[in-house]
Amino acid sequence: MYYYGHPYMVYPYYLPQSIGTVPVNYAPMYRNNLIQSTVRQQNQYPPVDTEQLDKSVHKFQDLMKQANLLLAKLAEDPVFAKELMTEAQQSKSEKVNKMIESTGITIDVKTSFTPTGIRIILNNSEIAGQCCNLLIALRW
Repeated sequence: MYYYGHPYMVYPYYLPQSIGTVPVNYAPMYRNNLIQSTVRQQNQYPPVDTEQLDKSVHKFQDLMKQANLLLAKLAEDPVFAKELMTEAQQSKSEKVNKMIESTGITIDVKTSFTPTGIRIILNNSEIAGQCCNLLIALRW
């Protein structure tokens, strides 16, 4: 076993009780006035270009329109909703995708489902990993 005589670190701002005594671990804090007096330069950022943001926003608006087609069909047609749920519970993913595409959606659709719900991912990007995806998660 090793013995450590000072189990606690000495607080760096500790001031001695009397003028003549200075603790062994006492390290005075010095300020460097030169560092404090210099003005820190701010990071320079490139100018803002909103072209990509505008493209993303317009593509996402298209996704929202496509999602609205699907949600309107599910809300207005209980027979369609029941059939979709039945096919999903039987793990017929191709049939589920065809049913979703039959609502008028013209973009790429990926679905996954569990006994408690369905996840529908709408994707309108030409290249994988680019803008944009919309995830619709519905419980049943």
